[in-house]
Amino acid sequence: MKHSLQYSICIIAVSLFCIVTLAFVLSLGQAISPLFGSFASSAEASYRSASAYTTSAIAGIILYTVKESFTSVIIALLAGIPAAYFLSHKKLWICRILSSLSAVPLCIPPLIIALGYIATFGMAGYINKMLMAAFNLPEPPFTFLYSFSGIVITQGFYNFPLIMKTVADSWECLDVSQAEAAKILGASRWRIFRTITVFQLLPSIVSASIPVFIYSFFSFMIVMMFGTIGGTTLETAIFHAGRSILNFHSAAILACIETSSALLILTAYALLEQKTIRRHGLSLSAEKNSKTRLNKKEIFPAIIFFAVIAIFFILPLLSIAIGSVSTTGTRQASFTLSRWKKILSLKSFYNALKNTCLTSICSASLSTAAGFVYAVFLRLNVQDTRRSIRNSILTTLPLLPMTVSSVVMGIGMTLLVHRGTPVHLVLAQSAIAFPFAFRQLYAPLNAIPQTTIDAARLLSRHNTDLIFSVLIPYCKKNIISALGFCFAISAGDATLPLVLAIHKFDTLSLYTYRLAGSYRFGEACVCGLLLGILCMTVFSVSKKNILPGKR
Repeated sequence: MKHSLQYSICIIAVSLFCIVTLAFVLSLGQAISPLFGSFASSAEASYRSASAYTTSAIAGIILYTVKESFTSVIIALLAGIPAAYFLSHKKLWICRILSSLSAVPLCIPPLIIALGYIATFGMAGYINKMLMAAFNLPEPPFTFLYSFSGIVITQGFYNFPLIMKTVADSWECLDVSQAEAAKILGASRWRIFRTITVFQLLPSIVSASIPVFIYSFFSFMIVMMFGTIGGTTLETAIFHAGRSILNFHSAAILACIETSSALLILTAYALLEQKTIRRHGLSLSAEKNSKTRLNKKEIFPAIIFFAVIAIFFILPLLSIAIGSVSTTGTRQASFTLSRWKKILSLKSFYNALKNTCLTSICSASLSTAAGFVYAVFLRLNVQDTRRSIRNSILTTLPLLPMTVSSVVMGIGMTLLVHRGTPVHLVLAQSAIAFPFAFRQLYAPLNAIPQTTIDAARLLSRHNTDLIFSVLIPYCKKNIISALGFCFAISAGDATLPLVLAIHKFDTLSLYTYRLAGSYRFGEACVCGLLLGILCMTVFSVSKKNILPGKR
């Protein structure tokens, strides 16, 4: 009876993996299918041909997207590397706060950060209000938010904790023998950094920068909220072509360009990550660098740096909470709970909350089950010591969904089923979240000694005993972590619900976006704050007693 139940569970898990794989393959195939056949009547084709993107327009969109993503990475590096230095070398109470906030890009949706920036730097934001009141200015002095600068600053500071955490972990364990030798020979600290330390940190800097570039490359909500005319990225262009003007041929061309570019970047990332892993542990230093207090020369730069971080990272997060309980008057803000009372009295809010919880739980369960199945398959069939083209392909395949954006997935799913439903939303979100669940699970499974696997196989009477007696207990905490991570990804996703346009169906993220779009900003802050609390709570509980891993 026990083994029959185990076999049934295994069959269900494998079936779920097949469902997630089919959802991804069919959606992607449908999204690019207009390139390979007739898709509409002649009248529709004539209209779409007239509204098609020209070659020069596509080139401009690609250039703008790369420029926006690259500039976002530069800003993230300018904030992340100094933060990594303070985090890895200095004893400061503010470093503990930064370390605790390093999970923000993982569990707080971009939509929430966009709301925070509007509350802080918008035309009626707190910074402009204070400056107008202090200097009696007739117009807001800061107007950068709804422009290219607003997009890249928001994305750069939103993602800088990824740079900070990865580089700080590497910096703590650097071999300091070369730096000490250079110091004895009279080299200054700045010269040591630019001639020795930066090259030691380069693999971790590049490894952290590539995901930030990809996230900025696929950015949708921030660009939609802060973009201006002429500031079109590939993601917004695909949405416009596939949802606004129904030009599926142009959407397919743009989707192919975007996916191919992301595939090349992620391939480079995978190769670099494997190279870094192979080099890990070669340092002659067995101990982490000791942390010291700030010296006199570092105090002023530290104050300036942490002030910038407070303004562009911490203040936008706090502004969401402030915006939910304050009036939006242009002169003097006052405390009020009217927006909370209004939101909590709306049936539509509770429907959105219920839909968010149900779809996120289903998506997290589906993607985690699929990720575990494939991670187990790789652990039992692919050995690190046997390098071959087959093994390289098998270990790279889970990265493929990371090369497909939510907009492309949503348009493909729409073309596949013609009218989206909550089930299709769950399938699409599961396909997007699958790589993150896999990465959470493959590392602990791969860490199980081969002798343990071989012994379990010899002593097991049934094939499923190895899975239920060894593999699942060994990575039980990581399974919970993957569930929480995927829940946060799905709950914070406003793009797929927007693209699928499910009839009379709102999630909390989409509900928040619509409130912000209809200029009900205070109510949007209430919903955004509740969404952020939901994502952070689930993420934090699932991460309890789990060592922090890579995104």
